[in-house]
Amino acid sequence: MKTPLAIQHQFEFWTHIGQVGGYLYNNYGYTVLSPKNTTWPSKIFGIQKNHIAQLQLEIESHHLPRSLALSENEMLETLLHKQGFTRTSSVEAMTMEVKNQTHYTSLPEIEKITDDIGIKAFVKIASEAFGYTIYESTIAPLVRSTNVQLFLGNYQNDYVSCGIVFKDSNGDSGLHMIGAKKEYRGLGLGKKMTQHLLHMAISNSSERIHLVASKLGASIYYKLGFQNRGYLKSYTF
Repeated sequence: MKTPLAIQHQFEFWTHIGQVGGYLYNNYGYTVLSPKNTTWPSKIFGIQKNHIAQLQLEIESHHLPRSLALSENEMLETLLHKQGFTRTSSVEAMTMEVKNQTHYTSLPEIEKITDDIGIKAFVKIASEAFGYTIYESTIAPLVRSTNVQLFLGNYQNDYVSCGIVFKDSNGDSGLHMIGAKKEYRGLGLGKKMTQHLLHMAISNSSERIHLVASKLGASIYYKLGFQNRGYLKSYTF
């Protein structure tokens, strides 16, 4: 089963995070992100069916993170269940064809991160928005990457929303970590951030734009022209 481009893009984004952060490892037929003293982006992906038993042993020995991700694959998922893994989530992998889309413009209230002040604001907003701690040490290397652009949304003179655009080796762009502080939800700030990120992705000369979304959030992206290309499954042991 061929992995959808949207999920290939997600895996490449994770790989890039690990490369610039210095905590990417490849062994036993899978890829591991294992940053010190943090839960994000600690994970395993790129799993092959003949390495699941070894994977289980490494997790039991506390040598690997407990979270793993894969493109939907009935045979592989059956093997994971037999080895005692439990599915924790399923999100939609979505793609937009740029040629079919209307023009998006940049928004003055959305600012690109270039310094430590922006990094500190980003990790605070993202940690609150997604419910897990994100550290400056994880985000800072991304600000220096030419493949990644990080943004903050300003509302009433306060930074309250965040988002990332990543351009992959295919020239496709992806939208990542779109979120807002809880007390500012329902004001359309996430939509504004998405529109700005779409503008930046199109400015990358990308023919396709990818993202992953919960079933609840996917309805918003369908309206913008994204289409489902499969599911990204998360498991734990």
